[in-house]
Amino acid sequence: GMSDVLQIPLPRLLSNFINDVWKPLGVSEGIATLDARFPGGFISFLIVSYISYRTAKGLLLSERSAPKVVVNVEDDAESNDVLTGRKKIELSKASPVDPSNPKEIRCWDPCTMDDLGTVKAFTPDEVQQAVARARAAQQTWQNSTFAQRRYLLRTFQRFIIENVDTIVRVACRDSGKTKIDAYMGEVLVTCEKIRWLCAMGERWLAPEYRDSGLLNMLKSSRVEFVPMGVIAAIVPWNYPFHNVFNPLVAALFSGNAIVIKTSEYASWSTKYYGRVIKACLRAAGAPEDLVQIVTGFGDAGAALASSTADKVIFVGSVAVGKKVHEACAKRMAPVVLELGGKDAFIVRHDADPAAIAQIACRGAFQNAGQNCAGPERFLVYDSIYDDFCARVAKIVQAMRQGPTLDPTRRCDMGALRLPQDLDRIQRLVDDAVSKGARVLAGGRRPDP
Repeated sequence: GMSDVLQIPLPRLLSNFINDVWKPLGVSEGIATLDARFPGGFISFLIVSYISYRTAKGLLLSERSAPKVVVNVEDDAESNDVLTGRKKIELSKASPVDPSNPKEIRCWDPCTMDDLGTVKAFTPDEVQQAVARARAAQQTWQNSTFAQRRYLLRTFQRFIIENVDTIVRVACRDSGKTKIDAYMGEVLVTCEKIRWLCAMGERWLAPEYRDSGLLNMLKSSRVEFVPMGVIAAIVPWNYPFHNVFNPLVAALFSGNAIVIKTSEYASWSTKYYGRVIKACLRAAGAPEDLVQIVTGFGDAGAALASSTADKVIFVGSVAVGKKVHEACAKRMAPVVLELGGKDAFIVRHDADPAAIAQIACRGAFQNAGQNCAGPERFLVYDSIYDDFCARVAKIVQAMRQGPTLDPTRRCDMGALRLPQDLDRIQRLVDDAVSKGARVLAGGRRPDP
């Protein structure tokens, strides 16, 4: 702890800092050289930083090591980048709804149109049962200590780090994104959220004392943060792994249970991710029903929004967000809405087009543009308009699109997840051209 670190004599503390931090960075100078090169204020900063480093390290080492969790793959689509012998779904008939089998969700790889089988479509009654199971499990979990919650999150984190390739493959197969996007946009951000919760979560959930005022001078006032109960999360299809784990880790760390309804366009991946969640809960000694994953269509989402869940999180379109908000308002349930918009990317006259062209293209084409923070409108000052357009067009003309899991192909972009978006985006391009827009690259959907 901090008291142990503060008892270390200053010369030894500085020596430890050099051995633990300075030398591994490739600097071999001794204390005298270091002291002569830098002013005392900087040395003090380094010492304070090292104390913080040792304290944090001590806190982490004082808790149990996360257990190793093994989850077997049950489908060659989870273990192999390239699939052979799979039935192909016709693009014109690709739909998660199968009229002949309404109790199942049809799944496919949007890059290759490989048939991935089906996943159960929950009925509204089954959604309510999932909420009830989560509520029963939360009665135990709400009394867990922060150490137990950190242990669970670190169990998730260890599994993610040790099985990152499978996690990425499953995310790419269900969404059509590139592996680099899955590594950065799904795995890295999830690990950072887990790290932050383990390091800072308890601090921000600790009771906060308030000034009671002169009329209540004999009383003390404080704000206490208590678990809400069951959190409902209705999440989209664009980031299958992150969109499940993002609300999950926050809910569990704050002592809640969670029911997650995934999009019908990102249901196949929940088979593997669901097994991962169950295995990690079991390994950490947490109730296995603490997390419920619900797959289904609009009626399942509506049932969850109007269920007895104590708080609802929705990420998706404005139109559906209004329906979720209305359902929550009827029962006065707290709701968090993250809805679509028209993000603007403004390029000022003093910007350097050469420096920002790649950034602009990354923002527009990351995950084939299916990204909540992706720019959708570019507002460019006249003085650099031509230069900016020329540089962006050159990059786009060189981009490679294709099956992102094929190791023989190097792809910058994968597929649109929703087949109907091909026609919708073509109509948008055609409408823009009819109103005076110039096509500098692409402009027509490729032949099948």
